[in-house]
Amino acid sequence: MADQFNDKVAIVTGSSAGLGEAIALMFASRGAKVTLCGRDQDRLKSVLDKAVKVSGGHQDRLLTVAGDLNDANVRNQIIEQTVNKFGRLDILVANAGIAGDYRPFANETDENYNNVFDTNLKSVFFLIQKAVPHLEKTRGNIVSISSIASLMVIPSIPTYSMSKAALDHLTRCLAVDLGSKGIRVNTVNPGYFPTLILRHLGDPEEVAKEIAQTERGQTPLKDRVGVSEDVAEAVVFLASDAAGFITGELIRVDGGRSYAGKMTTYSPKSKK
Repeated sequence: MADQFNDKVAIVTGSSAGLGEAIALMFASRGAKVTLCGRDQDRLKSVLDKAVKVSGGHQDRLLTVAGDLNDANVRNQIIEQTVNKFGRLDILVANAGIAGDYRPFANETDENYNNVFDTNLKSVFFLIQKAVPHLEKTRGNIVSISSIASLMVIPSIPTYSMSKAALDHLTRCLAVDLGSKGIRVNTVNPGYFPTLILRHLGDPEEVAKEIAQTERGQTPLKDRVGVSEDVAEAVVFLASDAAGFITGELIRVDGGRSYAGKMTTYSPKSKK
């Protein structure tokens, strides 16, 4: 499958760590030209080095754009620099997102609410808007990364859950609106994955162990816990020609967790 995406150009936002990193590396390993996007330049450089390696040394197939997607200028740069370098755009993976501060409804603040919605919804909306003219030329596709929090009621995180539920519905709306342009739009809804989006909960290694222990006991597939590559495989499938008649879909990658009852809210150690 090293040449699965030969001549295809993909943008992966939030690809400096976690799920975005795994997605970007999988595209690079399968022949795509990839634009890596993230706020942390050092981590972005680290992922670039990995991408060069898995691509077989093809640094010319890779581009990095650093910045915050809440900045319209950064969104413009991502699209424009990609098209200027590679000449086209086939795949947009809208992965960048934040958990924000996990706050119950009574303790929510304007600042946290706006930050979560701006990052998880508004920035995606307008990045897609900027990308559509280029995706129309290639009959390309969009894959957004949501969460099973959009499909369940999870204690004490209404703002994050609502932002992802809105993202899910944006997928359905755009599948209809952009279908006539030949653009497919789908979403992947991961379960809990111990990535840097949860770094506010404490030490990443300790958080990872806690999640693994808890989810192993509550997920129907009890012989394993999810890894970032599980999500990446779903994204790559949806972006491929094999999914050519799939649009408007939400694909859960959670080992069946969203069917298995009450979810745990992981809280920062300092707030327990």
